[in-house]
Amino acid sequence: RSRGLGDVYKRQDMDQEKIAKGFYMSLCSHEEIERIFNVSSASDYLLKIRADATVDHVRICRVFRRRMADAGENWCFNGYFDTGPFDNYVKHLADEDYTAAKELTAGFVFCNKPNGQIEKTEFGNIITISESLRYFLYFMNLAILDHGDAEVPQDVRSAAIKIAIRTMLQSEALDFDLDPRGEIPKQVHDNVQLHTDRQLEFIVGHEFAHHFLGHLNDANLIEGTYLSVRELGEKTHKFFSYAQQDELDADITAIERPVYTPDMRADLVNRALFFFVYLHIYQGVKDQISPSMGRAKSHPDPIDRFHHMYNHFKDSVELDEENLKSLLELSDIYKESLVEDVALNFESYEFYGSIYLAQWRGKVLIDRVDF
Repeated sequence: RSRGLGDVYKRQDMDQEKIAKGFYMSLCSHEEIERIFNVSSASDYLLKIRADATVDHVRICRVFRRRMADAGENWCFNGYFDTGPFDNYVKHLADEDYTAAKELTAGFVFCNKPNGQIEKTEFGNIITISESLRYFLYFMNLAILDHGDAEVPQDVRSAAIKIAIRTMLQSEALDFDLDPRGEIPKQVHDNVQLHTDRQLEFIVGHEFAHHFLGHLNDANLIEGTYLSVRELGEKTHKFFSYAQQDELDADITAIERPVYTPDMRADLVNRALFFFVYLHIYQGVKDQISPSMGRAKSHPDPIDRFHHMYNHFKDSVELDEENLKSLLELSDIYKESLVEDVALNFESYEFYGSIYLAQWRGKVLIDRVDF
């Protein structure tokens, strides 16, 4: 029989869907692709956010192609997003909180806002943490921390802090798997990674705290995007925003809510305080590059968050007063130096690409030749 006009349109729709699915075939399994194109749950929704950002950005896609090659037959696209900081935080929650947290979908994403967010979807609320935060924390820890017997030269520390700042400014390429920026001794890397994971646990806890405290008011929804070019020109996602006091309350609740030993609670307080100092340094550079000019801030100033948390816990957990005092003094030195560097070398914070760890750079890797 002759085909009607409806049959032609149906065939065209099928062909277009087949072409669209083809973009995901190099990274995702058939089952994952079907979930991306037929979203029916919060976990499907999170998978789609991740996959869209990956296939739409060449460098991110290349990172995952490398991960895929390394994994071989064990490859699973969604399985290569780290769940450790989420699992480690949630497992310490009391029974009722644990059940509530396990019912939420949460995970790392590639995002144009380097922070944590909670999105309202038709499948329920989703907690997302930007992958950029992991790299920001990693290189800030490399720059700031005492690494014991391992000597970290000052030029390496200075380069590390600049990589961290550029990552938050979204000018540093997110291809650290391919091009790690240098050869970091294992002892130093392990120390940095330990601190980074614990700080990420606090950030995860902060987002869960907004949920536990009932801060998710539909009246405070704002529109936004993640990182997919498919979203350009249309803000398709709705994120919760909060009053500044809500942010301070979430900082405290993130640490008080889990069932921790005194040592574990003190450890997480210290990790959080270091995180606020890192944000304080970054904020100083960001304000130099792009002054706020009276724009409303979504979060309290990092240094206010530092003092609020310190004052809340100083009498109940063991804190190293001298170390924290030295940290604040060091942060002001770094911030002053970076602000001066911005004035003299503004373009080095703006260009998109990579910078390296000075004398730890190692072999010069050539893009598309070595990776």
